Amino acid sequence: MKTLVTHINPHLDDIAAIWLFKKYHPDFKDAKIEFISASRDAAQKEENEDKIFLGTGGGKFDEHKEDLDNTCAGTLVYEYLKKKNYIPKDEILRAALDTLTEWNRLIDTGRAPDSQFDEFSVQAFIRCKDSTAENSQKSVDLGIVILDRILSVLKRKQQSVIDWEKKVEFQTKLGKSFAVVSETVDREFCREQEGDLFLIYHPKHHGVQFFTPSFEIDLEPIYDKVKALDPDASWFLHQSHHMVICGSASAPDSKPTKLSFDELIEAAKAI
Repeated sequence: MKTLVTHINPHLDDIAAIWLFKKYHPDFKDAKIEFISASRDAAQKEENEDKIFLGTGGGKFDEHKEDLDNTCAGTLVYEYLKKKNYIPKDEILRAALDTLTEWNRLIDTGRAPDSQFDEFSVQAFIRCKDSTAENSQKSVDLGIVILDRILSVLKRKQQSVIDWEKKVEFQTKLGKSFAVVSETVDREFCREQEGDLFLIYHPKHHGVQFFTPSFEIDLEPIYDKVKALDPDASWFLHQSHHMVICGSASAPDSKPTKLSFDELIEAAKAI
């Protein structure tokens, strides 16, 4: 049986290496995980095509060597998988994996920016610091779920970048405004753009969201306008007055608006 070996109480990087191997190496999808005391030479004695050491043991996927001080197990595994053509040649996936792998490398090498919320970080809460194989396995299982979700988020962001290229820019009384048709652009993406008002239109379920990142802007006038134009739709003015929403994944039973994308832009212009 295929086996992946790492040290007891694995770090985020060791879990990332395991995740990459199991996710993209066709022969290691169902590999079992074995935990050993951290070692510098175990791989030299035991490693073979069926038993791979990650982040320990002194093998090719162990970064604890003088000439590998700026890399990590996850990066070594990722580069190996790309060289073997095991990573699908999908531009969005590749870009997302590049970002995730670099994030992991910066954390593992101590080069990531300081975080005032470190105790709430992924690397902090997946590591129980309990030197048992049972709890190490739980850390790996949790880490794999988290990394899968991070990858999904990063793929969505890459698609958002593509969608954003087709944005419509217009001017309103609220300031610089943008509208975009997208299934992936969200408020967090909009916060990274320079704008005062954002209109996001979901093409599948016709969900609508007006959003402002500014604490100085009140979107109630937009709410009043669209409510007057389409009173039967399930318009919702968020209590912050920074969002006007009609339909979302959190409210699948809401009644969508009849207003088109262009009509929604004109409604914002008219306030």
